[in-house]
Amino acid sequence: MGWLSNLLLPGRLRTGPTALLPARPDPKTLLAIAQLADPEARPDGDDVVAGGSRVQPPIELGPDLLAKLGVPGEEPLWACRIAADGPLPVDFFDKSLAEGIAYRLGGWSVCQGDPVDPAEETGGDPVIYLPAVPEPEEVLPVLAGLLHTDAVDTGRWPEGELVDGVVHVLVRRGRVADVYADDELVVTIEEGHRVPPVARARWPYLTEIAVAVVSPAGRTEETRPVAEATGGAADTVDTEDAKDAEDAEGVAAVAPGEEVPVVAGEEAVRSEDLGDPDAVETGVVETGAETGEAEGGGASDDDASDDDAVAVARDALVRRAAVALEIAQRLQGIAADSRGFQLAEPADVLPGGYAGPTPT
Repeated sequence: MGWLSNLLLPGRLRTGPTALLPARPDPKTLLAIAQLADPEARPDGDDVVAGGSRVQPPIELGPDLLAKLGVPGEEPLWACRIAADGPLPVDFFDKSLAEGIAYRLGGWSVCQGDPVDPAEETGGDPVIYLPAVPEPEEVLPVLAGLLHTDAVDTGRWPEGELVDGVVHVLVRRGRVADVYADDELVVTIEEGHRVPPVARARWPYLTEIAVAVVSPAGRTEETRPVAEATGGAADTVDTEDAKDAEDAEGVAAVAPGEEVPVVAGEEAVRSEDLGDPDAVETGVVETGAETGEAEGGGASDDDASDDDAVAVARDALVRRAAVALEIAQRLQGIAADSRGFQLAEPADVLPGGYAGPTPT
């Protein structure tokens, strides 16, 4: 435990990945959360080992140490550092693990000196891990009861075909295999993803899997990190070449970790990382606060508007999670959030699910 020295501790925690938690987590709770990301996670002394990463036991940090980490506030926090257990985890799983623990326990995550509140970026769109790309004949009967539209939007889906109330776009080029949509949701099935720990426990013989992403229709964001869908972190690449390829073929072929540009009319094919609902929350709250300070009033109306926006966004996220769970059940897959933590029920996608009184 030499890394606990006062001299080295801030630097090591700042480098991270580290989960900063408002209360000392119970070891059984930490293990249960880790097992959502890796069903084979296990205790090892005071640590928890999951997916090639080691969750070290919590230590208390006071305001002085927190200030060195760039975290505001006077209340102490408990730090759980995530360390590689052998070779570095694939697809930045250690970073996803720290964020997922913080997300479920109402805390912060720090990596490479960047402290973030995962609940404010809510990790984006639910995903379904599948052993292989299913045929449309398998998917359409499942989605017919979940998605429904009366007509194909020719502007958004010029190549789409309306089948049993679901728009189906057969891509089968590059990473994307199929797109299914209605007026509210888009289900994008991608192939060639690495196997995350949550799926490796079920399919240890596979070297790659398919991933279905459930995202809102009509998104206008320019890019999304593809690697987020497997619980990883994305690296930025030159988007000009990717855009040329996408313009030529409809959807670009990309490697894991690349950001995929979205061309006009196809914004719903690629989803933002799972933080969309609380990205809405963050923008509304900050705007409301600034308006209140500038005008010196209207705080009650702004607060009510903020609360309504948050409620609507979270309801939409829960609905997408419910669709992901139904698809996973019908196609024998695994429903998870964008960080690769398995979902047992739709509400599991919301932040703070494991926060609560800490046993003494």
